Amino acid sequence: MLKIKVKIKEVLKERGMTQMDLSKLTGIAQARISKLSSTDRQEVNLEMLEKIAHALGITDISVLLQFEEDNKN
Repeated sequence: MLKIKVKIKEVLKERGMTQMDLSKLTGIAQARISKLSSTDRQEVNLEMLEKIAHALGITDISVLLQFEEDNKN
């Protein structure tokens, strides 16, 4: 089964940014960014992804999201 991977941690690392930096840019609480980045999250908030993409100048959603195999099943 495929699972959606949110790649915020990777994008921030590539850009030399922290979740706090992103929080300041987007107005999204750092705790919510952390939860969205977690591998055990249950849902993805599209409005948050839109704000993050806008703040980071991302126009290709594949920079933030990708499908990967869920090895738990």
